[in-house]
Amino acid sequence: MPPAGPLALNGFRLNLSTDEFQVSTEPLPDNSTLRELRRANADWFLWWRDGVAYGVPRVDTPSTTFGQPKRVRCDEYLPLIVALIDERLPKKFPAYETFRRRPFKFIGKRDEIVATIAGQLSNAPSLLREFSIRPTFTLEAKIIEPRQSETSVGLFLTISTKWTIKADLAALRAAGVDLTGLYVVLRNPNPDERRLVGQINSITDATVHLRASVDGRTTVAADEVQLEGSRTSFARCLKTILGSQYDRFEQLRQREEAKLLNGPALNALFKQFQDFFHKDPVIRITDELQATIAEQLVIENSADYQSIHHAPAVMYYFDPARTKAHQYPWTGIQQYGPFSKDTFPKRSPNILIVFPDTAQGATETFVRLLRDGITTPSGRSAYSGGFAKLFSLLNPTFSRLKVPLMNGNDPARSYRQAIEEYLAANTAMPDAAIVVLNDQHGTLPDHENPYLVAKATLMLAGVPTQEVRTSRVSKSAYELQYILQNFTVALYAKMNGTPWTVNQDTTISDELIIGLGTSEYSTNRFEKRTRYVGITTVFRGDGNYLLGHVSKECTYDEYPQMLQETTERVLQDIKQRNGWSPGDNIRLIFHAYKPLKNVEVAEIAKRAALAVGQEQHIEFAFLTVTIDHSFLLSIRLKKAYKRNQARRERWYRTAGRSRKSAGSLGWFAPTVQR
Repeated sequence: MPPAGPLALNGFRLNLSTDEFQVSTEPLPDNSTLRELRRANADWFLWWRDGVAYGVPRVDTPSTTFGQPKRVRCDEYLPLIVALIDERLPKKFPAYETFRRRPFKFIGKRDEIVATIAGQLSNAPSLLREFSIRPTFTLEAKIIEPRQSETSVGLFLTISTKWTIKADLAALRAAGVDLTGLYVVLRNPNPDERRLVGQINSITDATVHLRASVDGRTTVAADEVQLEGSRTSFARCLKTILGSQYDRFEQLRQREEAKLLNGPALNALFKQFQDFFHKDPVIRITDELQATIAEQLVIENSADYQSIHHAPAVMYYFDPARTKAHQYPWTGIQQYGPFSKDTFPKRSPNILIVFPDTAQGATETFVRLLRDGITTPSGRSAYSGGFAKLFSLLNPTFSRLKVPLMNGNDPARSYRQAIEEYLAANTAMPDAAIVVLNDQHGTLPDHENPYLVAKATLMLAGVPTQEVRTSRVSKSAYELQYILQNFTVALYAKMNGTPWTVNQDTTISDELIIGLGTSEYSTNRFEKRTRYVGITTVFRGDGNYLLGHVSKECTYDEYPQMLQETTERVLQDIKQRNGWSPGDNIRLIFHAYKPLKNVEVAEIAKRAALAVGQEQHIEFAFLTVTIDHSFLLSIRLKKAYKRNQARRERWYRTAGRSRKSAGSLGWFAPTVQR
């Protein structure tokens, strides 16, 4: 659905007062000495680029001298201006409780979610008052370029939540909370002191004994520290403190957080900040350079430049001839079956269900609904017919493997032992495995995490896995009909099935998406992490799966050489398989979960591609898909969409459910960055 008008950004324009300003410069070929230089010149803000250190005084009369004066143009030094603005923001807004200076993060004063929830629980324990979830705001300057070669600076605002546990460690122990393995932070750190202290091994009297720590210490006084306000710590503590009311707490927490983070709430928040900024809009950067906070940033098209591109609707295809197509993928599967139904090699797959004995009943119901489908009173089920019918399979079997956890067994060890015993007792390996995991085990460290241990054990036997949490397994049939759509598509794809393909650029002879996988391992957060990387998957541009796990994992230092060798081997294989001809246009898209630092991925991939495709025209793209970043877009919904939204609301009410409307203004975060 294309937006009806301009796109509003979650930022405000910053107007600079002058075109140039004065800095001090000093040659600094090696920036490894920059930290030492900053310590020696504490009254100066120092910034480095291309072998030169740039200095701007923090005070009117610095105690030291630095460099030689130089006039620089603002449009050529926007990164320096952005860094200076971020430096000035905490002083610009001193009334706020700052807990991070760069980027400038401060805590909201009014809303506190846990206190709101406590009022809705019956006999909430007093210890709950020591837990808090507050809105957190981040202000940071960023460079934007809505039109090519027209850069400017904006002040961007994002909102999240800060979780804090101020409870005394002795009180938590007295309440029965197992604190082993959780992390502690300083209660009252100095401004430049790191808050994280270490990981709890045990507590005796007034002393916390540490399993690992930032600075190597083995103990710390209990009254100097508090638990880190992580989701893991919250879950561990509150499951014990609240008991049977914990699930209710989680439902209310999600609802209250949604009130802070939904579209209308964000829109109202930006309006409040805009009114606040207008009272005192000037940010002093230097004596001669100021930035004035102006109107909210808006991106729109003009007669001479299109900043907003409306992409055409994606069509999904379910046969090689592309005669079976639908705009919605699940509806297409219901009508036509999957793309690879005639070529899928495992028509009668055996799927292993690995589940904890504490969730046997819910797991049995989940598997039955997955296998047989879900019927609804209205007869309009979103998951009807079951797994075999939907994916054109023939009598799939579901083997059960119960993992004993009721007696408090170590979860990772129990999962590994149960799986190893099953694999040893069966000559035929399952075609896939579904691993059911208790929610509280999902956040355990890697070496203690039963899902990662189970996945590794099964993958060594060549068995792909699909994980599901017990909280989702236990959902009502109404909710499971939508959960099972995504779940079964992923399961089918992991068995080398192709659910659907999509249209491809016809001017491109071959388009390949190459997935780069990374993993970091350490036994705790203070050890140096060992990082492994590798090429994990190769897809064609239409979604056809070509290769999986195609390179050896290697350490980060070995990565450049491995990437080039593996890329050459993969491209050579696909060149022969797909019959590349001289003059063909080939597009390679490298996709990574997060950017790889200090590695020239583009240059390495280019060398590999040119070594294979000297007769072809090679295009490159390098993408990082991320969940969180600083840019949000606001779209004004069309009247037709609002009418459809109203119809959906009526349908929900008819079905006996309620869902609040998001209003006419919705915020979303673009998740693909070049």
